[in-house]
This record gives sequence, C-alpha cells and structure tokens, in this order.
Amino acid sequence: MSRTVSLDEARTTGAVVTIHRRTLGPDTDRLDGVVLATGVWTLVGSLADWAHADGYEAIRTEDVTKVRRLRRANQRLVERAAAGLGTWPLPHPDLAVDLASVEGVVRSVAGTSRLLAVHVEGESPGEYFPGAVGDLTDEGLGLRFIDTAGRWEAASRWFGLDEITRVSWGSRYLDMFDRYGDRPPFEPRELSDR
Repeated sequence: MSRTVSLDEARTTGAVVTIHRRTLGPDTDRLDGVVLATGVWTLVGSLADWAHADGYEAIRTEDVTKVRRLRRANQRLVERAAAGLGTWPLPHPDLAVDLASVEGVVRSVAGTSRLLAVHVEGESPGEYFPGAVGDLTDEGLGLRFIDTAGRWEAASRWFGLDEITRVSWGSRYLDMFDRYGDRPPFEPRELSDR
C-alpha cells in the first residue's frame, strides 16, 4: 500500500506526514507535520523531533509535489510520544488563518501574534526572517526584523509578496525572541482590513 496521499487526505486523517515541495534551494524541499487546512496556501502544524508541537507553517500549495505518511509503526510512536508530552493531537492555531493569499496569511497572523517569520526560499534558501509586520501592501511586506541577538533593526526590510514561499509563527524559536528579546522600539501596527 502506498504511503503517498493527497493534501486533503492528510488533512482528513490527521496523520503525521512529510510534505515534499519543489526544490527552492538546499534544505527547503521537505516539511514534517500535520496538515491542518488547505487552500491556495496550506496550514501545517509543525512537529520538532517528531513529538513536540512547534508552531505553524503556511506554505504555498502550488509548491507541494508529494505528501507521504509515516510508516504505521512510526506513526504510533509519534502519537504516543506527543500524547505523553501533551501535544497530541496537534491543536489548530488560536486564530482563523486566511489561506486565500500570502497577504491573507500575514494579515491573519499579524493580528494576533507579534512575531512571525517569512521565508523567501527562491532567493534566500535556508534563511529565516523573524520580525513584526511594519507595513503590508498589495505588493509587499515591510518586516521589522529582529536579529539573532534579540535586537530590532531600525528600518523595515521589504519583501515582495510573490517572493514569500512560507510563513512561520508560534514556534519555540520565535517565542524565545518574543519573551527575551529587546522590547520593540515601535508601537505594534494595526493592519486594516481590505
């Protein structure tokens, strides 16, 4: 029996899967987790070390090339370990995520979470840009970047919306910056609905 499934089947069964994506650079072609919702973008509950709930990823659905379930024995181990840690089944985020566009994803997440990270894997494979949304237009995202020392950059970095291949939030890594990084030298921006 094939372990290859569709995104919708993965969402319906709630199984842990490896999502293969078209190669956007080194270490960008696979993502492990549970498919929580699908649309133009796909919402994935991330698992770290196969047992720890570790935030959420929104990826462009058109980049997905294959979805594979874990072997049945591995699935049972992951479920037991995650349940023992209190993270199974993986929870849906505490917000409604608009998966119709990257702008919708960013607007949804920025409304309830101070920090998020964008990935522009076609141009910067393997890089991760954490920060707070400074501005969001029809064409681009101005992200107030926080560096690895927990310091905020003075000006926003701009990303074209069509360059963004993945949006991350709620991870242990981002939570560390949110809790222990410098306080932002700016007021959080309220994004207006369009």
